[in-house]
Amino acid sequence: MDAKLARMNHLHLIVPALFLPVQAFSAVLAGLRLPYLEKLLAHSRHAVLPPTALENRLCDGFGVQSVAPLRALADGLAGAEGYWLCADPVELQIQSSQVILQPDVACSDAEAQSLCAALNAHFSGEGWRFFAPHPLRWYVQTQVPGEVEMTPLRTAAWRDVKMLLPRGVDARRWQRLGNEVQMLLHQHPVNMARQQSGNPAVNSLWLWGGGCAAAPHPVFDAAGNDDALVTAFARASEVAVLDDLPGLLETRHERGLWVDASLEEAWRRGDLYTYRARLEKFENEIATPVWQALGAGRLRALTLEVLTEEADHRFEMTRAGCWKLWRRHRPLAAYI
Repeated sequence: MDAKLARMNHLHLIVPALFLPVQAFSAVLAGLRLPYLEKLLAHSRHAVLPPTALENRLCDGFGVQSVAPLRALADGLAGAEGYWLCADPVELQIQSSQVILQPDVACSDAEAQSLCAALNAHFSGEGWRFFAPHPLRWYVQTQVPGEVEMTPLRTAAWRDVKMLLPRGVDARRWQRLGNEVQMLLHQHPVNMARQQSGNPAVNSLWLWGGGCAAAPHPVFDAAGNDDALVTAFARASEVAVLDDLPGLLETRHERGLWVDASLEEAWRRGDLYTYRARLEKFENEIATPVWQALGAGRLRALTLEVLTEEADHRFEMTRAGCWKLWRRHRPLAAYI
């Protein structure tokens, strides 16, 4: 390959929920043409691996054990010692027999600081310290939680959380503390004022992503995305951040990362109309330029990971794969 043509050596593209259950796909894909995406899949080597969460893949790619310490560093909580948890503000909505988690509850910085101050006063004896460097991203510094497993916010969002609460030997203590948090927030003047104004209450914190601070060791030297967590990881790791995929492909970085989580959000919300629109956008703004970059020699290799609840579908392709014209193109539903 002509060295003058090459831009990026390897692009790692992660797309949660690109594949849906067959029943849903039949409605989503009706009349929708995805020629470049089908080419990428057909001309790649396909491996089916055990399922994994996006957060775990990002931790692997940036060489850390957990989300909270690195995200906290990106939010300005530098040099903090101890064990950190993401403690993100959410609204829990009681619907019939379900408790549905609504993420991204927008509140002002003043409201966030007032709620954090009340939490710090109440839990000082437990050794908890709350921080709200961003209205949507809060943290708690605490002791090591013991044997407990916590569900990432992305997995719990828009779902019934009764079966997603902390699990494990020490889970009961964390569930009790979570109940105390909810009671305190429910009675706080900030939430009373928000409800009187018709705004959703910050009536709970979702704890997840816990771990101790450690220096990141990223395998990527450039990243871009539509996902705030990827941006946080990249900035905290001093990895170059780009806003658009064509711009990322034009760089001479060795290994780039692009994450598109927009399909997963629409799927979890149950909005198939938006899912279809975003899938069409993915075809035009991601699959098409990636295929063209491979064909033109401006990208040497691609790893496409499709994360689903059942499996991690991994597709590996090089420029030579573009010329394997005997590969039969199949619809997306065929890969499930």
